[in-house]
Amino acid sequence: MTGRVLVTGAAGFIASHLVDALLKGGYEVIGVDSLRTGMKSNLSSAMNDDRFQFLEEDICHPELPLRVRGEIDLFFHLAAISSVRMSVENPQEVNRVNVGGTVNALDVASRLGARRFVLASSAAVYGDPEVLPVDETAPLEPLSPYAASKAAAEMYCQAFSATHGLEYTILRYFNVYGPRQAFSEYSGVVSIFISNALHGQPLSIEGDGKQTRSFIHVKDVVRSTILAAEVDQAAGQIINISGTESISINDLASAVRGLAKEHSPQIAHVDPRQGDVRDSIGKMERAKALLGFAPEVPFSEGINDTVQWFRSLL
Repeated sequence: MTGRVLVTGAAGFIASHLVDALLKGGYEVIGVDSLRTGMKSNLSSAMNDDRFQFLEEDICHPELPLRVRGEIDLFFHLAAISSVRMSVENPQEVNRVNVGGTVNALDVASRLGARRFVLASSAAVYGDPEVLPVDETAPLEPLSPYAASKAAAEMYCQAFSATHGLEYTILRYFNVYGPRQAFSEYSGVVSIFISNALHGQPLSIEGDGKQTRSFIHVKDVVRSTILAAEVDQAAGQIINISGTESISINDLASAVRGLAKEHSPQIAHVDPRQGDVRDSIGKMERAKALLGFAPEVPFSEGINDTVQWFRSLL
């Protein structure tokens, strides 16, 4: 398909890969990012494409609609503060960006005539589900302000559909990893472990390390996100986007240490993190039925790919 689309958080980890894939698929792309955490270097390829326009703007800015001229066909909303830890430390700012930013994005999408709004939500909205793999009908039980902000963003999508007729699809991403994943004290565990390992620093496991995650490679996530915008039957749906393997944090640390063995990284256990869930894996039947989607990148291949990308930065 072709058309004119807008991607928020465009210079970020997942969204920059999405921008590249959309351009490759023939779309004209407008990327919006405040560059607070996103990096322009993630868009180096897109910047050389005449079909890409970059707007350095905060998604919460009320005049964002004035910066975009003409109508758009699809709106991909990935801009967010995605750190559980930061949400505990500064819930007001996370609410401003994740909830207020989503309301503003929905308003922009409505004003610009978007056919569909795709929201990047999170498995964090489930909290610690009683049944695994968790399916999309499970109750929302957020354990952190971050999770609560994503649950609120989902509700606003439904509200805008009811009041403005804006078509939406909500994707609940599980643990996404891959090249371009940012590294900082607020990053995801994969990027923290890899960066520490390649610098010969300890891999700090929070708690006993037996907690599990269903890691899914960014290539698979991008593919599912484009399908969510293009497939007719995805309209008005909430869909899990999860890996299919349950991998413990201990196993992740061992895999990363093995790939960086020349740096002899050690493994250390520290106190558990507040607001963290014990186990997380999503049921993928709905994604397969509605999108024809299933993950294709095995974890062993994906983690090697990610380590090699981090090596290229040294």
